[in-house]
Amino acid sequence: MLTRLLIVLALLAAVLITPFAMRPDPETGGASMSSCEKLIIITPHNESIQSEFGNAFARHMKKAHDREVIVDWRQPGGTSVIAKFLSSEYSARFETLWKKQTRLPFSTAIKEGYQNRKLEIPDRVTSLTKQGKIIDSTGLDELSKKERAGLARQMFLESDIGVGIDLFFGGGAYDFSKQASIGNLVPADASGKYGPCALAKQRPDWFSDAIMPESASGEPFRDPEYRWVGTVLSSFGICYNTDILTRLGIDEGLSRWDDLTDPRLAGQIALADPTKSGSTTKAFEMLIQEQIQRLVRDGMEEDSAVREGWNNAIQMIMQISANSRYFTDSAAKVPRDVALGDAAAGMCIDFYGRTFNEIFQRGDGDSHVQFVIPRQGTSIGADPIGMLRGAPSPELAHLFVEFVLSPEGQNLWNLKPGVEGGPKRFSLRRPPIRKDFYELENSELRADPDLFPYDLAKDFIYHPERTGSLFAPLRFVIRCACIEPHREQKEAWEALIDAGMPEEKIAKFLDVSGIDYDSVLSEIAPVLGKRDKVAEIRLARDLSSKFRERYEKIAGGGK
Repeated sequence: MLTRLLIVLALLAAVLITPFAMRPDPETGGASMSSCEKLIIITPHNESIQSEFGNAFARHMKKAHDREVIVDWRQPGGTSVIAKFLSSEYSARFETLWKKQTRLPFSTAIKEGYQNRKLEIPDRVTSLTKQGKIIDSTGLDELSKKERAGLARQMFLESDIGVGIDLFFGGGAYDFSKQASIGNLVPADASGKYGPCALAKQRPDWFSDAIMPESASGEPFRDPEYRWVGTVLSSFGICYNTDILTRLGIDEGLSRWDDLTDPRLAGQIALADPTKSGSTTKAFEMLIQEQIQRLVRDGMEEDSAVREGWNNAIQMIMQISANSRYFTDSAAKVPRDVALGDAAAGMCIDFYGRTFNEIFQRGDGDSHVQFVIPRQGTSIGADPIGMLRGAPSPELAHLFVEFVLSPEGQNLWNLKPGVEGGPKRFSLRRPPIRKDFYELENSELRADPDLFPYDLAKDFIYHPERTGSLFAPLRFVIRCACIEPHREQKEAWEALIDAGMPEEKIAKFLDVSGIDYDSVLSEIAPVLGKRDKVAEIRLARDLSSKFRERYEKIAGGGK
């Protein structure tokens, strides 16, 4: 009880001192925002990363360029929330441009057309614009619906409209690839002098296989057109509380994804909501990829392994969900609750797990919070950075990207706090993307001296052709089968445990009809692909009701 009270007090103290810890670094001169050049970055990164990189970049700009710069961070939420925010803001800006240039209404077809990455622009409209502006308005009102949509797409891609933000920093490759394909991220500004693509031409040696490869473990580390580039690596794993596991009779710890399906963990798993967090969806995708790879290694034919692996993994996810206490909007809440003893285990990104392990280390170096990467159970992915279309300060944005990818910026990710070149206040506990970082002779200066992500990458190869196109359907499936009927699912699971886990009812609980691989391809993915919200809501309602009714029958003892 005393230990728990001390932990709570420590976290309360952290909350109270955070505003002071995050204040501008005195070494930068403490210049006010009004007297500084301002770089605006939207990010899901936590306050520690914001503080360390913001202050370090300000020091770098003062020392290298004698310029007073401050980073203005915007953090509306996780990557999914940021994506919705950018979509809304760009849509509002483009609506103004469209109406001004064409004098035509901004219909739903136009709104969907300008950001439709698959839309082919008709030949008839290719000559109507130049640099995002209409050069001949004759006959615009006679264009067909398809031609108007194509015109909107061309206007947007040629325009330099912005949303008042320079960079998108942090998240997952999936979200950045989507933003790039829509057109919100650009390889360079309108002049062509600033941006990731310009940096690649300026520093070609940095983007070699020896320093920052294009991909590893099957995961892309940058966009082929340099609309985004990776900055730091991440993987997914399990954080767990050894004290709680011992109390539950689990003395061997957790090491595999399917360990989280153990009925002894009922009510003890912490999960983040994949519909709010791209990284959490990626973690669930790793379960599916792992199941597929097991079957392929056992000799199963590829197509059959993908189908059966998906179905097996969805059953695992349903059991893990049934064991969970909640689906939180905040991925950081998962390891925090595990540390406090409010949950026994959870799925989280690597640096969250390592950070809480360090926070709760005792004098002997041991900790009741452990983090494990399931061997052959996760790939190594990149957290990117990209320049937004119409960035107000493209030169500053270019310099920030250069700083983050330089040896000086990369050191911040994993050197110990206080050492030369390391972070000032916070240990970020993240593996840099540059390979040459891991060749440092003074490995004792690293926060994680035994971590070599490029070696881990050899144990697991991500195959995007197997599940990459099903990222959105995976979110939808978990929402309908687990999140919306979560209360009923937990009650059914508890009833099964109390009944001794009878095989017939377990099979009923794990019936994936409607969300199996074939159903996802033939029914769910097509509906989501049409962007018809009414049809999507109707399908979600029907699926959720189906699973809710099944769980209620199981909980009530029905067949």
